[in-house]
Amino acid sequence: MAKTKASTAASFETGMLAYARSLQISEGVFFGINGERRIPVEVLEKGVRGQSSEDRAKNPGLSNPQTVEFAVLPQGCTAVALDFSVRVLPKAMKPHACGNPIVGKTYEDLAAEYARAGGFGVLAELYAWNIANARFAWRNRFQIDASKVMVRFSGEAIAFDPSVLSLEDVADRDEMAAALVDGDRAALDRFIDGIAQGLVATPFVFDVSWVAEMDAGQEIFPSQEYIREEKAAKDLSRVYAKLPVFFGSREIGQASMHSQKIGAALRHIDIWHGDEDYGPIAVNPYGGVQETAAVLRNAKNSFYDIRKKAEEVITDMANAETAADIPGRIHFMMANLVRGGVYGSSSKSAEANS
Repeated sequence: MAKTKASTAASFETGMLAYARSLQISEGVFFGINGERRIPVEVLEKGVRGQSSEDRAKNPGLSNPQTVEFAVLPQGCTAVALDFSVRVLPKAMKPHACGNPIVGKTYEDLAAEYARAGGFGVLAELYAWNIANARFAWRNRFQIDASKVMVRFSGEAIAFDPSVLSLEDVADRDEMAAALVDGDRAALDRFIDGIAQGLVATPFVFDVSWVAEMDAGQEIFPSQEYIREEKAAKDLSRVYAKLPVFFGSREIGQASMHSQKIGAALRHIDIWHGDEDYGPIAVNPYGGVQETAAVLRNAKNSFYDIRKKAEEVITDMANAETAADIPGRIHFMMANLVRGGVYGSSSKSAEANS
């Protein structure tokens, strides 16, 4: 039976609060596909001669020699693959660390009510959409003609045609089922329900492989590193992410995609920010959009502003009978806890609760 009255003096604020990530994602690795063979895509170096074109360049229009790293599909290959795995854990059900046991219990109670109403199922469906649409391939997704996303879980396998799905308009289960090229709706339901159960109680593991047709020699775009020391030591103006692997009796740097970048793609599920100029954005407390430097949640709808109204949040959650009754701001709040991070506060009320 749903409750209609929140407990007195409830608060979500304390000086120390941290949540562990609920989606533990491996580093992604790129392979070239040559028949039945999978060949690691190697990150290499090359020298290029460009022109100085930045504003107020010291040598405008003159040659600007650079050394950069690059990755291409190996000769003889007809497709590229990006592989990674995900372990879904119930880390949002309670804080990893909290400076006040009463506040910690308030978060636990909120998560329990959210699970009761089926809220984690909503998040699971959104994560599944961003797997099915191959958002995690980022720039690579837009330079191919045909691809599919293969998902293996619990002894089952399903595959999607990501070109059927939009990156802007959220797909429901029926639309994701229509994008299936292997497997059926029942298997899709088991996959989504497995993610939801992983977020609530039982860890759930699945493997993802994006395979796309591509001509040999075409450029592949791994994650880019931002390591000043390595750049200065080797005079590299572009450094790609790579993992060491032995191939052909030698160690090479296999092109990789950072787990954080894959995670950012999967958590493009903030559809509740309210800005009509933007579609789904990556979940973060202030609704920041790295590509445009926009901040969509700095006007009374950030994670921190929402949780200040603890009584209202708790009451609305307690009165939600189904997932459809849960307000968007609570979905957003719980999605941040799934994301994980440090959410302490330095406000006077939080200091008093520490």
